[in-house]
Amino acid sequence: MIKHSIFNEDTQKAVASASAVFRSYPFFMNNYIWCRELLLKRKDPEEAAEAVALGIQHAKLLNLDAELLPVVYLDWMMPEVYEESQNQGIPERVFLESMKDIEIWIKVYRKYHEGKVGLDQIEWVFRSISGDVRRFGSLQFEEVTYEFPFLIFKNRQTGEYRALACPGLKVDQEGYFSGTNGRGINRESETYLNVLDRSMTGFSPDLKQGVLNMENPVTLSLSDWELQLAPGEQAVAVHIPEGADLSPDSIDSALETAKDYYTGSLLVCDSWLLDPHLEAILPEKSRIISFMERFYKMPIKVERPQILERVMGFDCSMEKLEKYPCSTSLQITLKKYLLEGKEMFTTAGFLPWK
Repeated sequence: MIKHSIFNEDTQKAVASASAVFRSYPFFMNNYIWCRELLLKRKDPEEAAEAVALGIQHAKLLNLDAELLPVVYLDWMMPEVYEESQNQGIPERVFLESMKDIEIWIKVYRKYHEGKVGLDQIEWVFRSISGDVRRFGSLQFEEVTYEFPFLIFKNRQTGEYRALACPGLKVDQEGYFSGTNGRGINRESETYLNVLDRSMTGFSPDLKQGVLNMENPVTLSLSDWELQLAPGEQAVAVHIPEGADLSPDSIDSALETAKDYYTGSLLVCDSWLLDPHLEAILPEKSRIISFMERFYKMPIKVERPQILERVMGFDCSMEKLEKYPCSTSLQITLKKYLLEGKEMFTTAGFLPWK
């Protein structure tokens, strides 16, 4: 059995009172059995989340505490999840760190639902339960299919990295993908990639600023540059949990520990924390700036900058920003920056780590 509960005291009380209610309905027991099969046996968090979503709909019809249902299911299956992690040789410390994400998202739910216990980020949490996402110290790691539209190369002699954009991508006047942030387009270009026997010619991003240079195509000789990662290949993604310690020592420790569990020489990430524009609103020696500077950066198309929800709040938008309340210095600075007509961007990146 687990030596420590993964839930705080308030969550434990809510689960205890709701558990017996849900157990009294054959539907929820059958729904749970199917969800458990999908999540723990077939390792399919997406299908399991869809099954629970239907269970939530049924609970609403019965006027039960519907949004608490996934938390109850998690409580029921946790002993089995723990046992499986032990059989896989996962240290208990790593298991407990990985499960922290559940209470983080329960806390977020409370904030926007008048203190009620519940969970709406179900699929994401299920990825931790299935073992797809594991946390080592400050960071979470996940094996993924690499999908960023860039081929990443490493120079065989110097170790320098370059990237070339995949063909057929629309790019605006400032080097971002058209439609990013819902921004207007004054001039639009399209990427191409010419492949010869021993070379590739295309458009390369400024790996420091995270924008595409569409003025000067780049040719890479494949005798000098080795392809490290291309869309469709296996990669390891890094995620940054809320409240993570981003001090250099903590990040170094997380990266070093995770090396024993994953293969591959590059980590990939997409986050507001990789945006070079953070330098305009944060001190130079900020831990966030230090983290951002570790990554080679590339543009990614996101219609709404992630920083709005992660820094201001999940109910914030550009339309609400002017009247949105601020309680931290970062919120105040970000709000002023955006209301001046400036932009922040969700940014993709990669990090050599082996």
